[in-house]
This record gives sequence, C-alpha cells and structure tokens, in this order.
Amino acid sequence: MSESIYPCHQKIIDEKFNFIDQWLPTRYTDSVNIFLKKESKDANYIRKVRMRKINDEKVADALYKVSLVNKLQVEIGT
Repeated sequence: MSESIYPCHQKIIDEKFNFIDQWLPTRYTDSVNIFLKKESKDANYIRKVRMRKINDEKVADALYKVSLVNKLQVEIGT
C-alpha cells in the first residue's frame, strides 16, 4: 500500500474500522440500512465496505453507529 498523504486521517479511519470489527453484530445489514434511511444500500455493498474498508463515509458511519449500539447493549446486558 502507498503512504497516505493524510496520516492522521488514515489513523482515524483505521481506528473506526477496528472498532467496527470488534463490536459489529453478526447480522447487521438491515440495521445499517435503518441508519442510512432513504439511501439504503445493497447488503453485498455494505459487506464490501466493511471487509475491504472502502471509503464510503455514509456507510462507514452507519456501520460505526450499529457497532456502538451493539457495544452499549452488550455492556448493559440487555
């Protein structure tokens, strides 16, 4: 891979995807589409963004939100 011209930005993206990998539930595509609302994406595209870390800010943010909700549910125990 080539060096990013914005190393701080790349570090934030990497941390975001690390959090997603750690806390994303097994079934997540429907929940991601709920956060995306009108701009729903195909489940295969959502999985591709997650696995290949594609720079789609809206989908990545939705994945992060689903992961955050799952983390809170696990920590609270509900």
